Amino acid sequence: MSAAAETEWYQPLPWQQTQWSQIDGARRRGQLTHAWLLAGPEGVGKRAFARAVAASLLCSQPDELGRACGHCRGCRMLAAGGHPDAHLLSPDGHLGLAASDSLQHEDGLSFWTPKKDSARRDIAVDAARSLLEKLTVASHLGGARVVVVHPASAMSEATANALLKTIEEPPANTYLLFLAEFPQALKQTIRSRCQTLRFAPPPTTEALDWLRARHPAADAALLADAGGAPLRAAEWIAEDQPARRRRWQTLLSQVLERKLDPLQAAAEFGRDKLEVAALCRYWQEALLRQLRQGQWSPRHEQFLALLLENLRLLENQNAQPQLVLESLLLRWRTLAGAGASA
Repeated sequence: MSAAAETEWYQPLPWQQTQWSQIDGARRRGQLTHAWLLAGPEGVGKRAFARAVAASLLCSQPDELGRACGHCRGCRMLAAGGHPDAHLLSPDGHLGLAASDSLQHEDGLSFWTPKKDSARRDIAVDAARSLLEKLTVASHLGGARVVVVHPASAMSEATANALLKTIEEPPANTYLLFLAEFPQALKQTIRSRCQTLRFAPPPTTEALDWLRARHPAADAALLADAGGAPLRAAEWIAEDQPARRRRWQTLLSQVLERKLDPLQAAAEFGRDKLEVAALCRYWQEALLRQLRQGQWSPRHEQFLALLLENLRLLENQNAQPQLVLESLLLRWRTLAGAGASA
């Protein structure tokens, strides 16, 4: 197996060496900032990096590059979500930080969770209060304590305000990692008190090497659909990309045939910006295929221009994916009289 496929859960990803050197160098100098903002698009490895940092800080036998060993008691406890000094704040509550991609473990520690009938999309202030209570007592294992907040943009205003004092006056040897796709969505008072590490999609060759080491059939088109984010592309492969494209075809056909309400469809398919962007690229392919087959009209041309304009918005600005998809699907339905198909 190539080196690209050998990264363990407690190590940074191959394209994160610059960020890792910054963290490890600060620690070696005794200048490790207590609050970090990991900023970058979804699927480039922010969670993997946060996991590696947590493992390093909690490991009793890190290597010469500051990377965790993966085998000591601290590493084993973290892997199972059972380390009492490793915390996760998420819309699912205040949980034990774990080694999984979701940063959670079904059998891991659970300090506070929302009521089962409460479908939360934000990080509740009660979760933050639960964390703050734990931070008032000494470290259980006598070492560092690590808190990961993911996604940081899901913090309610009350939650952000509750954490602010801890960021300003942190307990000794306590480190907070805030993960955000759009850091500007966070309160300025939070951002200004964090050291920012930025993560971008790796070079295409490196991303493809990493992706193909896990999924040999992966191609550059899939990676491009994922915005150059290799972890997102890997997730899509695991979800069966052909089936995904069939779902998109069914969606567009049903909206066009008035069998599916555009608002309902946008609510279901429009939650994720990269997913909507990938759907738009598929849509573009379908329209160009119709052009080659002679199934074309001025209305198709107008819609393709609108589609490309919205795709640029999704790729370059903080557009709301659900609203973008909603608008496109409503316009798409008007093409029914022109005999459009997907």
